[in-house]
Order: sequence, then C-alpha cells, then structure tokens
Amino acid sequence: MLGFHAQWVDTHLRGVEAARRCAAEFGDRRAVGRMLVQLAFGYIGLGQAHDAEEALEQAVAAERACGHRRGEASAVEALGLLRLKLWRHGEAQRSFEEAREILRRIREGDDGWRDVPRATALLEHHIGRAQARQRHFTAAFAQLNDALARFRQLPGGGDSYNEGRVYMSLGEAHLDAGDPELARVCLDKAVETMETEGAALQHADALELRARCHRLAGRPAEETDDLRSAAASYEENGDQAGADRVRARLAELEAEGSPV
Repeated sequence: MLGFHAQWVDTHLRGVEAARRCAAEFGDRRAVGRMLVQLAFGYIGLGQAHDAEEALEQAVAAERACGHRRGEASAVEALGLLRLKLWRHGEAQRSFEEAREILRRIREGDDGWRDVPRATALLEHHIGRAQARQRHFTAAFAQLNDALARFRQLPGGGDSYNEGRVYMSLGEAHLDAGDPELARVCLDKAVETMETEGAALQHADALELRARCHRLAGRPAEETDDLRSAAASYEENGDQAGADRVRARLAELEAEGSPV
C-alpha cells in the first residue's frame, strides 16, 4: 500500500507541473487545483500530513485565482477533513464554514451549480462532527439534524447512504454526551441503513459504535454479538486494524467472564 501511495505522489507531482504548463500555455488553470487535491490524498496515504496540508493550501489558492468556486469549495473542504483527522477540530470547523460560504456564492448557471445542495449537506454534516468533537453538543445536534433533513430532501429521493453516515455521527455524539440510549436509537438506524446500502465497512463501524452503547448500558451479550459481527465484516473487507481492535475488546470481555 505504501508503494502505491508513493507512486501516486510521484505521478501527481508530475501532473501538477504538467497542469501548470498547460495553464500557462492554454489559459485553463482549473486542472492545477484538481491535481493538487489528488496529490494531497497521496501524501495523506503516506502519513505526510504537513505535505498534504501544503498541497491543499496551494489547491485552494489555485482554484481561487481562476475563479472556480466549486473547486475552491472542494479544496477547502478537503483541508477541513485533514484538520479534523489531525484533531485540530476548531480549525476544521472554520474550514468547513468557509467552504459553505464559497458554495453560497455559486449562482444558477455557474460551474457546479447542480452540486450545491448535496455539497452543502455534506458540509453541514462535517460542521456537526467538528462541533461534537469540541463537545459543543447542543450546536452539534442541531447541525447534524439539519444535515439529515438536507440529505432527505435531495432530488431523486434523497441520499440514504449519507443519511446513514449522519445517524452514525449522531450516535457517536450522543455517546460522547453520555446518553447511550439515544445513541442506540440513532445507531440502530445507521446499522440498518448501511446494511441495506451494502456499505460493508460503514456497517461494521456502526456495529462497533452500537457495541459501545451496549457496553455503557451493561449489556455484555449484546455487545459481544455486535463486536463479533463487526470483526467478521472488517476481516472480510480488508480492514485488519478494525478487526484487531474489535478482537481485542472481545478478549477483554472473555477475561471479564462475559459470554463470547
């Protein structure tokens, strides 16, 4: 996997230079920003967060310079996701809010106009996640419920997969706020949705989170059932770190004398 990401970075470094030459020769500068975002993903895969952040900041500047607001919003969103991953939650929230403001400046007929409703719903979800990580729970619950409503109202019958993702975020936030029963209501829905959508790894994540509800509520048998299912799904879908994490908890339950 590391070799793949190293090749990805090498290829996209060349791509960035090629895009810059094309921009200078033909005047279309939008490819530069897109290539820099893809380069950042390669750096993230290598664990080089500083290089990824630098590439994304350059992408934002490139998209802004050519007036491509949809691309600028995407680059700022990616920057926010990186900062969220780095536990810089306040900075991440500000990035998501900045991206949302950029989207609001896109007018009907502009490039990316049709993407705005779904892109905005995604940003509302990200903002809610960042707020929850900062333990701003009242604001986070309002934000996440707004995101849920937006996904349901998208043209074409909504976006069930992302509704499930929001239910996972709501469940995790309720857990962190100390309310495992409300968390379970949300996570029951997340488990059901991800199973229906065939999103195997997200289904495993939801099961693992719901197991945490059972643990806090003193239901070891139910916790064990969800952990077993999560471990099997992680293993079947190549997430060995997830499987190892869940197996470690199952071993703890066995040591405690709970049925495993």
